[in-house]
Order: sequence, then C-alpha cells, then structure tokens
Amino acid sequence: MNNRNLKHFLEKKLNKSFSDFLVFEEGIDVSVQINFEKASMEFIKKNSEARPPDTLSALLNSEDASFETKQNVLIELSMSGDVKSYRIIEQYKEVCPEELKAWTILAFQKSRAHIEHELSNDDKIYISSGLGGSGNKLRYFFVLSTKEKALFSDFQKDLLKKELEFALTKNESIAEKITFYDYFVSIICLVPLQISPDSIIKSVLSETEKFGNFLSDEIIATNTQIFTEEKIVKLINHDFDKENELNIGAGKELSADFFDLDSGFFDDFDEDDDFDDDDFDEEDFDDDDLLF
Repeated sequence: MNNRNLKHFLEKKLNKSFSDFLVFEEGIDVSVQINFEKASMEFIKKNSEARPPDTLSALLNSEDASFETKQNVLIELSMSGDVKSYRIIEQYKEVCPEELKAWTILAFQKSRAHIEHELSNDDKIYISSGLGGSGNKLRYFFVLSTKEKALFSDFQKDLLKKELEFALTKNESIAEKITFYDYFVSIICLVPLQISPDSIIKSVLSETEKFGNFLSDEIIATNTQIFTEEKIVKLINHDFDKENELNIGAGKELSADFFDLDSGFFDDFDEDDDFDDDDFDEEDFDDDDLLF
C-alpha cells in the first residue's frame, strides 16, 4: 500500500514524530482558519499583558463591542490556556451570532488544544480542515466519473457502490454518503490519517476495470469543501474559465481539488516544494496549534 499518507507527510515536514493526531469534528472554511492563525500570531507578537477572563467575558457579551473587538477577545481567550477561559468560549459558542460562529469554533478548538496539551505529557498534533473529521480520520469529498460521460447502468452503480464500501471498510474508513448522478458519483467519507486516500480510489478502479473499465482516471478530491453538482460538472468538463470561482490550484491546504490518478494523489504534495519551511516554523506553531 502507498505509504505517502498525511501522518507521514506532516511528521516529515515538521521533522518530529507525534504520539497522536486529533482531527477536530467541525469543518471550517480554510480562509477563515488562515485569518484566525494570522490574528493569533499577531497577538503573540504584541506580547500584551493578559487581561482577566472576567474582563474578556464582559467584552465578548457586550452589545456595544465591535465585531473586530470580539474577534480579538476570542483570540486572547483561546491563547490563555486556562479552564475558565475555555468555559467562557464554550458558553459563548452556544449564543454567538452567525457571523462569529466559525471564529468562535476555532477559538474553542484552540483553547481545548492548549488545555489538553497542558494535561498530557504526550506530543499531539491537532488538525482542523474545511470538512472536519472524527478522531484520527479526515473527511474527504471524492467524485468519480465515467469515460466519455457515458450514463451509468444499474449494474455499474451497484458494482461501484459495493466496491467503494468494501475498499473503505478494508482501509478502516467510513462511507458517510454515496450519491449517484447520470455519469458521476460523489463520495463523502472519513479516512484515517495513516491511510493514503489515493490507494483506496486506485483499488476501486482496479476492481471495476475487470467489469468493463468504465471509469475515468481523472478524480476530483478535496477535504476543504463539498462541491455542488454544477461545480462538479464544470470540473469534469475542464471549464478552467471558472478557475477562480472553483479555487482550482489556489494553494494546497492539505487538499487537491483535481488530480489524475496516473500521478497519484499525494504526488501533489511534493516533499521538497509544496510547503515553504516557514509554513511550519517552530517559533510559530507549537504541538497544540492547528494545521491547515
């Protein structure tokens, strides 16, 4: 089996082995995550004297405090590492306005990571992605299509569904939703970090080849968002005029929006070039920081 899995990739880039990886369940838009981390780094650089949790709680729940003020308060609470601050964020998460929901969830995740790190002697890395996950599993969205956009037959649908479920189960993965359209199928699934997702898809294609070789080698895959049917059609048709709308090739936040199985899914994460060293500077990220 292909051993170029995400766990191995992260340990290699960080030059450190970790006893455990934890994926946060909530899926948060990657751009929001990046802005949150940038704000966190700015807070660290300012090195301001920490304000008491009660003061921060009053600001957070004040109707007069601005949106930006509340964002900064959530950052400060998330960085404190004490249980009282964690509880303040936890309570606010239940009542916060929709426009602050994602930011509050990220603050809650970060605060939780700090506390768990303090309570444990084990090195642990926390991962937050656009689609979230569970335990040591990341959620992925895949699309497989037929060659020449031929319509699926009932036999092909039944065969493909069985092969997908079998391949996922064999690799300790979970099929959450499989949806068939005229000439493509979408799959939402949970895949362990130590399993290379392309090995699962390759095994499915290998098995279906025995029954007519009806699937295209071009696969859509991401762990940042679930595409609409319209976007899937544009991708399958290589409608690159819509590249900006679809974010094809716009950064590689641990995802690949479109790839060819001839090259392999994790070939998109070149071991030398895909991430600059300063993406994971030790001075910027501790073991309990979120990675994107």
